[in-house]
Amino acid sequence: MALGAATVKLWNAAPSVVIHLTNAMILLAVLVVAVLRSGERLRGATPPNDGLRFKHALVPAFAFLLVFFGALVANYDAGLYCLGFPLCGGQVAPPANGLGQLQWVHRILAFLFLGHAFATAAASRKFTGEEAAPYRRAAWALAGLVALQVTVGASMMLALMPDGLRAAHLLVGSLVWVAALVVAFRARRLAPAPAGSTAGSSAAGSAPLASNGVAFSAPFVEEAPVPMTGAEARAKIREEAGIEEPSIMADLVTLTKPRIISLLLLTTALPMFITGKGLPSPMLVFWVMLGGYLMAGGANTVNMWFDRDIDMLMGRTKLRPIPSGRIPALAALSFGLAQGAVAFYIFWNFVNPLSAWMAVSGYLFYIFIYTVWLKRATTQNIVIGGAAGAFPPLVGWTAVTGSLDLTAIYLFAIIFFWTPPHFWALALIKRNDYARAGIPMMPVVSGEHWTKVQMVAYTVMLIPLTVMPAIYGQLGLFYALAALALGGRLLWYCIRVLREQGVTATTWKMYKYSLVYLALLFVAMGVDRAMPFGHGFERINKMIVGDSAVEAINAPIPADGEHQH
Repeated sequence: MALGAATVKLWNAAPSVVIHLTNAMILLAVLVVAVLRSGERLRGATPPNDGLRFKHALVPAFAFLLVFFGALVANYDAGLYCLGFPLCGGQVAPPANGLGQLQWVHRILAFLFLGHAFATAAASRKFTGEEAAPYRRAAWALAGLVALQVTVGASMMLALMPDGLRAAHLLVGSLVWVAALVVAFRARRLAPAPAGSTAGSSAAGSAPLASNGVAFSAPFVEEAPVPMTGAEARAKIREEAGIEEPSIMADLVTLTKPRIISLLLLTTALPMFITGKGLPSPMLVFWVMLGGYLMAGGANTVNMWFDRDIDMLMGRTKLRPIPSGRIPALAALSFGLAQGAVAFYIFWNFVNPLSAWMAVSGYLFYIFIYTVWLKRATTQNIVIGGAAGAFPPLVGWTAVTGSLDLTAIYLFAIIFFWTPPHFWALALIKRNDYARAGIPMMPVVSGEHWTKVQMVAYTVMLIPLTVMPAIYGQLGLFYALAALALGGRLLWYCIRVLREQGVTATTWKMYKYSLVYLALLFVAMGVDRAMPFGHGFERINKMIVGDSAVEAINAPIPADGEHQH
């Protein structure tokens, strides 16, 4: 508190802000370690015999150094002397200016830490035992967060350092610091895998564990099936299901999850028509749709590759191309990575760099934060991991505007708060499947009633969020009424699900309606924008965040009837 007061007294002078941030990171570290140690005591775990190894202590040390240099760069505005990415002003050599050199060193450290984080994650396979799985998840989460941090930093430099991306860079940097601490903490209990063993193997018949180490109360498979590959798996599984074997092309399309992507593309395309920049060109829409499908399809493919072990245990997923043996795991991974690379190339060359970074951020977030880390670790997997599905509106918006502003953030928030009630409805229906696979979904760990209460709570928070774009003027009366009507119906379904005992047909109806709800909500945005009345666009110029604020403030206020659509 004293440092905070001194910082304010000194009018946020750079040295005092850097010291204050450094102290905050130290306090955050103390808090994180205290929480982790409390979790160990609650599980009754004994303290490890060995202390922290140097190579594992190097991870948080490297992260702290990177955060410290980032604080110096941000508070001394050193980024202004090293614009562009990945090089400073297109030059390999460091800038002549001292502040430019500071940013150059920070950038080199970021790339080095990125390589170190992925090397640490890759090396996590050699460990075995009870603590190996949490350590691997933490290591891969750290690698994903560092990649996301580099992505946000690149977007920030290419967009000339808007306030929104600067705040996001600080937020992700804090998450990197926390993840580095978790990796080091988990490393204390690691033991190298004995010769001939496979990391991550477990005894048959053991109950799946929740993120706190407690076995699920739900039923589980007593003897885990041995994954089959090749012709044997194809023949057996397809024969049992009585389904003809699809073509390779059909399997490749299945890996992308096209039904899910259709809604993602809708939430990407419609924001392009409500920006106030006029109608986007057909070619721009085409490239955004193509790049968006490939980026989302690549993420879904990598998700199927990583989850191939648990897909074998779930009735609705065991016939997917990888667990059924029709597509080799390595081929699927290569296909997913190739889709992401091609999509990034499309966005970068045919749309704009900021939309490319937004798209790849969603790709990395879905793979590393949700799939690798959260999905198997916590009941909040959908809440936090749902942010991955909220990136499409940012992609569509930045494709047209080249910047992020308040409306784009609200569109992100709408999907973020819509995801939990939508997915938890499915999780209630597939509760036993998730229990058998050891996935700590909310209904499995916390029970059906608490999940239903949470669905109602998130829907209550969602409805006011959907109305906000109309309140400050980006959208108008038609959209506001549609948002209230659609939201009211969604809330009605959630309350009915809560009042009914167990999982009934209403839960399935609510899940299907939630898909229709989001689609119609975004369609209502486009219809509203096309209407020549009922808007409040004149208020938008005071609400824009980042570089676009300068243009908005200087732009003349349009008279009624002169708005662009």
